[in-house]
Amino acid sequence: MPAAEDPLVTISDDEWIAAARNRAAAGSWERPAGDVLAELRRHGVRSEAAGVAALKCPYCESHPLLARMQRYELQAVHPLWYCNSCYGFWATGDALVRGVADPGTGHPALEASRAPRRCRACFGHLKPDHTCARCGKSLPRLNCPACARTMERTEEDGVQLDQCGHCTGTWFDTGEIAAVHKLVPAQGLAAGTVDEHAADDEPPAWLTAAMILSRVFLPL
Repeated sequence: MPAAEDPLVTISDDEWIAAARNRAAAGSWERPAGDVLAELRRHGVRSEAAGVAALKCPYCESHPLLARMQRYELQAVHPLWYCNSCYGFWATGDALVRGVADPGTGHPALEASRAPRRCRACFGHLKPDHTCARCGKSLPRLNCPACARTMERTEEDGVQLDQCGHCTGTWFDTGEIAAVHKLVPAQGLAAGTVDEHAADDEPPAWLTAAMILSRVFLPL
């Protein structure tokens, strides 16, 4: 019995044409829609699983898996990844070409405050040359989440970033992606609608209170 054909195996153009002709001769030029959808589903699951397994946080000592930032309006070939522990971000390719997140998106990782880098040995403050003022140790460079190569430190808009020349990816520590891309925290619905529903001729609060008190204490 012949082995089952793996739909993800790459075949040559001649083999593909021959298979298409065989389907046409059998009266079925197109592949059944169910087979195509099943293949796409399998390929998506394998690709996503491989991507998540290969990408781990380079900053956290436990190196947890990076999560994918869900974006529905921003279309990009490369996804944007973040660490759910330290709120750092990993971006490659066109992940940030059209922006960081969908308009109005609120997420703790996007709203995290930027903090100064500290020594990973004693948690002391770092001097401008990236050496610890307390123990004198240098801040170790991070390894690329994708290829594990040592990343180089670069500066963009006054922010120290870690970049991999091989993968052309950039790692943003906590709050750095918001600083570089000038992100503004999403405004809540209540705060965003107060001014819209306020009347233009509404009297000030002190005048309203005075009118109420005059009606209580002064007879008509």
